[in-house]
Amino acid sequence: MNARYLIAACLVLAPVAAIAAGDPPPARHELPVNECMRTDRISNYSVVDDRTVIVANGPDFFKVTTDVDCPRMGLGGGVRFKSSANIKAVQSFAICGSINEQIVRRDDPPCQIQSVEKIDKATYKQLEKKHGASGPGISGPAH
Repeated sequence: MNARYLIAACLVLAPVAAIAAGDPPPARHELPVNECMRTDRISNYSVVDDRTVIVANGPDFFKVTTDVDCPRMGLGGGVRFKSSANIKAVQSFAICGSINEQIVRRDDPPCQIQSVEKIDKATYKQLEKKHGASGPGISGPAH
């Protein structure tokens, strides 16, 4: 009797395991700590779409992408960035594309950051034209 249940469970779970083993999640490409976006130096930002924010950060420009849509990110009130504990231990106010970094809005669930990449000024200006909302800096780091 137990052998039948074991065989039945294997037959049911084998296709599930095959589906789950499909495409692995994309690898993270964290910026080196000395090249990370500094949340205490944000001079301007624009919400391009539900997953993308561009940030002017002193002389540098960054494109921040979340792993899911954050449909209320473009509403007024600004966005805040929350650093991960492992990056905070090395450098405060840095967002590098690490695990557990988030975009936070008041009264909304946080959105996990999938990637942070440096972009040039021309790309920033091009993406800024598509923006939904923008602001002069942020309300402050959510650290």
